[in-house]
Amino acid sequence: MDDKTTVRAEPEPSYWMVRSTPNAPLRDLVPCEQDRIRDEFSAFYRGFLTHLSSWLILHGWVSEADAYDVAQDTMRLAYERWPTIEHPRAWARRTASRLCIERLSRGEMLPVEDIEDRIPRKGGTCATAVSDTLQDFMAALQTLPPRQRQVLLWAYEEYEPAEIAAELKMTPEAVRSSLWKARRKIAKIMHGQDSDQ
Repeated sequence: MDDKTTVRAEPEPSYWMVRSTPNAPLRDLVPCEQDRIRDEFSAFYRGFLTHLSSWLILHGWVSEADAYDVAQDTMRLAYERWPTIEHPRAWARRTASRLCIERLSRGEMLPVEDIEDRIPRKGGTCATAVSDTLQDFMAALQTLPPRQRQVLLWAYEEYEPAEIAAELKMTPEAVRSSLWKARRKIAKIMHGQDSDQ
């Protein structure tokens, strides 16, 4: 399910009749609707949990274990609100980011300072080259200021500057400026140039 372009099919009329409030729990739905929602959510969960965890790790805010923990909590919240979520991937990214920030501010998680050594290397020449490139990219990503890193990772997920601005409560001009600076710095690092020149 593409979170920006796919429009969910209109629910059956019985779906609307059974729901008492917009945030009614799933147990208030008729059984066939419960099954449909479980199936739809299960497909989203299987296809997006690992991706969401990786996305959090790339931000450099949390360890791998904490990222999976936050991703699981995000999925739990998504399941509870599933009938009301229009763009599940964007909602999950936004919610997971907020959960990370809340937990970090309460001191429940420690930010990861250096994740370069945590990236597994795989055997084989081609796999090693890909792993080295990924490791170099992740190390370069960690040199960016947090806001530039955040904007770049949203852009990496194919969000347009206006969409990123709406998600992060920024102006589109600020998003474009951050993207330009982030991409320029990453390109210099990846091409082995000194970023101070």
